This record gives sequence, C-alpha cells and structure tokens, in this order.
Amino acid sequence: MDIAWRQLLSQFLIMMLIYFVGVLALAAAGVEGFVPRMVVALGVAFGYPAALRRLGRAPPAWQRPE
Repeated sequence: MDIAWRQLLSQFLIMMLIYFVGVLALAAAGVEGFVPRMVVALGVAFGYPAALRRLGRAPPAWQRPE
C-alpha cells in the first residue's frame, strides 16, 4: 500500500495541475459555472490515466492485469 501511494502521489499532483490550468483557461475564455468545471475534472480524471496507459507510461498501480 505504501508503494502504491508513493507511485500515485506525483500523478495526483500532475492531475491537479492539469485541472487548474483547464479551469484557468475556461475563465480566460469567459466560461464560468459548475458544469464546465466538472467536465474538466472528469476529463482529467478519466483521460489522463487512459492516456498514460496508451502511451505505456502508467505507474504499476494503474496498469491493468493482462
């Protein structure tokens, strides 16, 4: 469990950074509201791990058993 936590901490921080950049981009474009922020959050939450798996860069805790 401790190893998985250390593997995923950096990924969590990267995901948070991507989320905040996305929200700032929405604000700069003049888009405000709960729904757009949730779309960004869900996009990051599901898209980032999927992208890492596809690129072969996912941490072992995110790799699917074969």
